[in-house]
Amino acid sequence: IPTRARTPRPWPSPSGMLVAVLLAAAAVRHEPTVPLHDPATSSWVREERADPADSVTLTVALKVEAEALAELESVFWAVSTPGHAEYGKHLTNQQVTRLLNVCPDRVSTVAAHFGAAGAEVVVAPNRDVLTVSMPVGAAEALLSTQLHWFRHSRVSSAPRILRSGIGYALDESVSPHVLLVGELLQFPRVREASPVTDGPVSAPTEPLVQTAAPTAAAEPLAAVAPEPLGAPAVAWPMGCDAIACARYVTPAVLAARYKLPTATARLPLGVSNGNSMAVAEFQGQYYKLSDIASFGESCHVSDVSINVTIGGDLPVAGVESELDIEYIKAVAPSVPLTVVYNSAYSLLSWTSQISALEDPPLVHSVSYGNDEAQQVSAEYMTVANTGFMKAGARGLSILFASGDQGVCGREGCGSFLHKKFHPDFPAASPYITAVGGTDFAVRSVVGEETAWVASGGGFSDTFDAPAYQADAVAAYLASPDADLPPKTMWTPTGRGYPDVSALGGQVNPYCVASSGHFAGVAGTSASCPVVAGVFALLNGIRLDAGKPPLGFLNPFIYQNPQGFQDVTQGVNTGTPLGKYGFKAIKGWDAATGFGTPDFEALKLAV
Repeated sequence: IPTRARTPRPWPSPSGMLVAVLLAAAAVRHEPTVPLHDPATSSWVREERADPADSVTLTVALKVEAEALAELESVFWAVSTPGHAEYGKHLTNQQVTRLLNVCPDRVSTVAAHFGAAGAEVVVAPNRDVLTVSMPVGAAEALLSTQLHWFRHSRVSSAPRILRSGIGYALDESVSPHVLLVGELLQFPRVREASPVTDGPVSAPTEPLVQTAAPTAAAEPLAAVAPEPLGAPAVAWPMGCDAIACARYVTPAVLAARYKLPTATARLPLGVSNGNSMAVAEFQGQYYKLSDIASFGESCHVSDVSINVTIGGDLPVAGVESELDIEYIKAVAPSVPLTVVYNSAYSLLSWTSQISALEDPPLVHSVSYGNDEAQQVSAEYMTVANTGFMKAGARGLSILFASGDQGVCGREGCGSFLHKKFHPDFPAASPYITAVGGTDFAVRSVVGEETAWVASGGGFSDTFDAPAYQADAVAAYLASPDADLPPKTMWTPTGRGYPDVSALGGQVNPYCVASSGHFAGVAGTSASCPVVAGVFALLNGIRLDAGKPPLGFLNPFIYQNPQGFQDVTQGVNTGTPLGKYGFKAIKGWDAATGFGTPDFEALKLAV
């Protein structure tokens, strides 16, 4: 909720000076709880003031009345819950717009306010978000702020970003109509390269393991060497012709463990009935068609094509992007794939992109996120959750990776005396499906799995546990086998996550073709597209039977735990030496959710 800036508390700034314009009587400060840029702790270094003629693009989220949001949430639960009379009766985009019922005067007032300053204004189809592009000088005047260029202190290849380090305010004539202005206060953490040794397709030795960047805030785990080549204890499906893939997870390994149908049987699922899926990419994560083609040829995936790219692509290899594309297509090769790209990590821009599509992909895999505590504001999370509910109401399935730093998240658990777990967002949002990571219990043996020590999981500090998981979470909290960490470190009433999991750890990493080589890649950013591909196949079964798509998945998942292979060992402390974390036990747990997919069982439930 915006607060007037007439009597503000002092705002920290690098210079220690207040900006007079922010104290103007007509200015209303927005997102007042957001910590401002601190050069002592930030990875981003403030450089020169932006040229007034430079261009900046901002996302303006308009206020949606509480009654409309409540109705949206009610519809979201009704159409997403098996057994409800409205299950599967998804809305059109026009119906979502009518349900939100954003006041036309509100839209025109805010659009005119920015337009009068020379901004190019695009109104989203649901009329709840404006995208404005304008000169920096005009933006600074309108938002009572100063914009500077910031560069990353350790990643020289990271593009510079325009941000405000002092906060922002809006004229009181438009402030009541605006919830927030996005991309002003966010300072994303950029993926920092891990050492990796890899070889071409015919490489005689295995590479070191490189963890992909699963989140905008992630710092990759240290590289570790896989087991030397040699005869495994039991037959290990080679799957790929590349020697470098010999002990890595391949499409054949996934098919064996998750009981996927044969490649031929997977080909027709829902193709003629509008089936579709997508991956989201950010921060320079492009793909090279030559890498994708090499993967398909070597690993015998019949179709690794990309049908649509939104946001553009450059012929530059990005291991995160190529991991997503290669393995969602490895699971669901015939389902048309869309790549949705944003140059900056912005949930607001991404949700706006998919909301604007008249015929959006039905399943979305997103291997990015942040700690709840690192989000710019509660308002930001509210706008993101509204976007997730809009997607679910339209029958879209949204899956996010749960993170790769265990219970401590990207901020770490803090000092010895003040340790606190840091849950992930959006993984801990009640309105999406969170996917955790596992390892094989025995290296190079397709069989039982264990919780990956670094897989994100736990309980939200912001969102209460939703009704769909109340019984499952209560059973976990009551089980003596859970051996729960001290409750001062986490919130027992919060939304528990992940919901499900898939292989993603470092015991047997994924074999990925990137930059002309095959390398091992680990992380929940591998787990997420695999689970997304499974649900895309299940959508195909439903569509072929004349049924609607699954939409928001969690009510279905929690009603059908028999569709997953339970993981009952392991703990997600973050590192092997970590003391506290959540244990995987029988049933749902905050390390692996309900476990990993069993396609044969799931297809009987849809």
